[in-house]
This record gives sequence, structure tokens and C-alpha cells, in this order.
Amino acid sequence: MRVAIDCDDVMLDFIGLVRKCFLKEFGEEGIPGYSGSPWGEEVVAFTKHPLLLAAGYDSWWDWLRERDWLWGTADAIDGAIAAVRTLRARGHYLEMLTSKPRWAEPQVWRWLGKWRPAFHRATIIDSSKRERKVDSTDADVMVDDKFETCEEFVEAGRRAILFDPGNVHRQRVVGTGIAHAASWSEVLEIIEIWEEVED
Repeated sequence: MRVAIDCDDVMLDFIGLVRKCFLKEFGEEGIPGYSGSPWGEEVVAFTKHPLLLAAGYDSWWDWLRERDWLWGTADAIDGAIAAVRTLRARGHYLEMLTSKPRWAEPQVWRWLGKWRPAFHRATIIDSSKRERKVDSTDADVMVDDKFETCEEFVEAGRRAILFDPGNVHRQRVVGTGIAHAASWSEVLEIIEIWEEVED
């Protein structure tokens, strides 16, 4: 199988890094009650946090742009690096597929150089152009933390796994054809089942 895997909050612990840096800089938890889902309501509310606005930022993207170096220092999501190596050892073709503003692109390469996940290729699409991941790859399977991206893959006749460690969106995938995984071990199990079905 050709498997495309998202970067932020699937491979790279982006929200964890943002939370840690916000706490260091502002002295308080920026995303209280974090559920573990990067698309949860508490994360959406954080994008216009009062402390960011009081410090003169229009949104967290303005704050992050001044700290673009942060992306390259992020931890990997638990189990992600070994899971990618395992998938490659099983014979799958692996692509990291991520959407980034142009100013953040260099940090993707920095992070990949640090962790060295066993991808065959990396594709970065420009988030400012609103390009869709489904149109940017020939992958059979997409592993992503964004429901809408997974939905686009299923609508295109491909497969998708919603990576959702907080189990916030578990019920959302019922009846959609999208698989749900709360961990990398579950991603591996799902792909193994699909392998057996195809054999």
C-alpha cells in the first residue's frame, strides 16, 4: 500500500510544543482542559487567547511565526517513529504529507533531520493556497488528525484513518468509512487488517 501520513499531531507533537512554550512565555496554561485532540474546541479557542491578544498578536499564527524555529524542536508523537519504520519494513511506500505556511517549511526539514522517520518521500503543500491533500498524492491510505481530510480521501474512493489520541472524534467516524485510531499501535493494526483483506 501507499500510505500518506500527516505531520503535525500525527508524527510531530505540535500542540504539546505550543502548550509548553506558551506556559514558559506567559506563565499559565494556554489550553486548559486539553482533551488530546488538536481539533478540539479548547484548541480552537486558544487561537485567539486573551494573553496573545493583549501582547499584540492577532492570533496564535502571528505568535508562532515569530517562533517558527519551534516546529523543528518538537518531540515525536509516542510510537510514531517506530510505527513508520515498521510499515516500511512490511513493504509499504510511505509519504509524509503536510500542509504548512511557507514560513514554516524549513522547520519541517529540520524536524525530519532530527527524527529521521523512514519515509520514502515528503510532500509539503502550501496552506495559504488551500490545496487539498487528496489532490496532492496518489496514496491509497491517509493517516491524519483532521476529519475533513479523511473524509475527502474516502469520498475519492481511498482509505483513511483518523488519528485521534483523545478519542474526541470516535463517534464522528461511525458510518463514514473512516477508520479510527487512538494510538500508533491501532494504526498498525488497522493497516494490517487491510493488508490481509487485499491478500
